[in-house]
Formats: sequence, structure tokens, C-alpha cells
Amino acid sequence: MDLGLNGRTALVTGASQGIGREIARALHREGVSVALVAQDSGRLEAAERYVRGEARTRGNTHVLAADLRLLGEVERVVAFSLERLGGVDFLIHSAARNTQGGVSALSDEQLDEAWQTKVRSCLRLVRALRQPMKERGGGHIIVITGATARTPSADFLVGSMANAALVNFARGASRELAHDNIHVNAISPGWTLTEGLLRRFEREANKLGVTVDDIIARETRTIPLRRFVTTQEIAALTLMALSGTLPSLTGEEIILDGGATPSI
Repeated sequence: MDLGLNGRTALVTGASQGIGREIARALHREGVSVALVAQDSGRLEAAERYVRGEARTRGNTHVLAADLRLLGEVERVVAFSLERLGGVDFLIHSAARNTQGGVSALSDEQLDEAWQTKVRSCLRLVRALRQPMKERGGGHIIVITGATARTPSADFLVGSMANAALVNFARGASRELAHDNIHVNAISPGWTLTEGLLRRFEREANKLGVTVDDIIARETRTIPLRRFVTTQEIAALTLMALSGTLPSLTGEEIILDGGATPSI
């Protein structure tokens, strides 16, 4: 299927690993020129090599290490993307902090860091890109959240809060930005075997005295389809949402979790 993405441009945050990196790679393969943004410059350079892979004649790639918790850094990212790409058609916001802890374990610093990285930076990016997108005739914004937006985890409290906030941001912003032909949607994956999740499972396994495979098997049993989501699935869903094949799609949360979310 021709998704009609060739020649378009995208800014992907959280692009140094996991979901963001895989989305950037899928976009690049479709001929999209991509600006990859993340905080760790070393991982970001490795991610660019992965994104380009063998598809060196497709879209261009540009990388910028930035701390999206800071307003000045957000402004620098937007200016960089507009200059290098010549404009931004798509924003995929995948930046996050995988901060574990519940009510008593979380510090104010951890709360601020997670909230600023995932939620406040999203608002700032969208606010800065709204007019440039409007001038290009519209655009698409995808925020990567998580199934914990609906089923919060006791030991992933701040992440669950941030995911719920971003889902509501997508719904609310979509109504306002529709006037500028800008689509805003959220994608909420369930358990996805990213590097971050594996590190989380390693910590839990060490605490419980079991193996990581034991933790994975335990969580797999909670999923009706008995399988974890893959980053490739999330990337494919993102491409479909960005394409012109679904022109009425906006203000939605798309859950991809193997049927694990027990709510409507």
C-alpha cells in the first residue's frame, strides 16, 4: 500500500532507542526526512545509523541532542527541525522517563523530571509547531503514551499519570487544531520489549530472586493474545495514522496491547 508519505518531513522525539527509534526508521524507509531528537548524543548517533540502515537513498536524517525539559532546548529543537527539514509535517512525541515508584517512593525531583520530559515538552512542541504546520496546509501529531493511561501501575505511578495527561491532551488539542487541519492522536502500547522495559524487568528480577524470563512469562500470561507488542507494530500503526488513508482520524487514543486493557 502506498501511504503517500514519500517526501514528507517528521520530528521524532525520544528517537535514540525503543519505540521512537523504530518509528523514525519506518518513516525513513517510506521516504520521510526525519529529525531525530533525544538527550543522549551517543545513543542518538547509533540510532541514526540504525534508522538509515541500508535505505540510504530514501529520506534524509538529522540528529540533535537536547534536553526537552528546558524551554530553551525545545525552542532549539523546533528551530533546528524547521531549518534542516524545511518545515515539519509530522511530530511524533515519544520522549519519556521510565521512572519507577509509587506514592512513598517517588521524590519531587523524579516527578518533575518525568512530567517535564513527557507532558510539558509536548505542549511546548505543539505550541511552537502549530503555525509552521498551518502554513504548510496542516499536519499530524502523534503522542506515544501507554496502556497505563487507563490501567495505572502502582509502581509506575508518575508514568501512568503522564500517559493519562497526554491522552487527554491529544483529545483536547485535536478539537482546537482541527481548524488548522492538524490531526492529533495518541497511541497507547501495552507491554513492549524495549531496552527500558528490559532494564525494569532486570531490576524486578534481581529484587525477587528470579530471572528476567520468569518476569516476561508472568506478564505474558496477563495478555489475552499471550504476546508482547513489538516496536515494529507500533511503527506500522503510526505510519497508518499519519497517512492520508484515514483522513477523519483525530482526537483518538489507539490502544495496541493484545487485548490486555479491561476497559472501554
